Amino acid sequence: MLPKTLGSGRLKDSVKSTPQKWVKHLIEPATLEAIFCDSKAQLTKGKGQNNLVEIVNAVIDDTDALWAELEPEQPNHACHKGCSWCCHQNVSVTWPELLKVLLYLVKMNNKKSITSLAKSIKIHSQKIAGKSSNHRFDKKLACAFLKGNRCTIHSARPLQCRGGFSEKEQYCRDLLENRTATQSKIQNRTCDGKYLVAPKMIYNSAQLGLSQALHDENLDGNMYELTAAMAILMEHLESKSLNEVTPDDLAPALLTKSKGEYVTSNFL
Repeated sequence: MLPKTLGSGRLKDSVKSTPQKWVKHLIEPATLEAIFCDSKAQLTKGKGQNNLVEIVNAVIDDTDALWAELEPEQPNHACHKGCSWCCHQNVSVTWPELLKVLLYLVKMNNKKSITSLAKSIKIHSQKIAGKSSNHRFDKKLACAFLKGNRCTIHSARPLQCRGGFSEKEQYCRDLLENRTATQSKIQNRTCDGKYLVAPKMIYNSAQLGLSQALHDENLDGNMYELTAAMAILMEHLESKSLNEVTPDDLAPALLTKSKGEYVTSNFL
């Protein structure tokens, strides 16, 4: 659990009183420090793949609890099951989050389905290779786990997905169907962005805190793109070499900055 001195009470006060202070980087320092300290403490108990899944489960539970406490004080959001306009962008994930998704897929699918899914994810990863979120919006390249406008890994979804909320569904639809015009309106201040800042800050901070804890323990704390990284992991799963995966293997899925936007390698 989060340390009491860095928990939800301090978070509520921070977001409620001076949200502008951290809007630029969408980071809330109390959450980041709490998750970092808690994850570091748990890593002393074990650093195997099962331990990492337990740690990310704890991070998700704590961050979800913080958001549940803050949500009544925030603007109403329009997100609902079947709404998937935002599911067409790069999603940053840590190594523990990837393991959580993989474990969920193995649990929910038989061997034949896993083989078929691996092929499908590989095709998706090749389509998004080297593309920014803006490019994916323009090409309407959805997440590999979106089927019939529904997330097939919803209960295991990454922190970034959990923090995405919008006040208006039409705003998200406009971003997907006419991104350039919508973003221009926001820049020209003829239209307001409708994404909720508070949950984005909380979940961003939680993910960064987890990443920093991993780095601090000389583990893989890199940020990868969900679809690209899962394509690589599925191949290792099928070849029964999952325990041998290294950051070098996942390098093509690293999110790196190019011309101001984060993209994966062109060679997935």
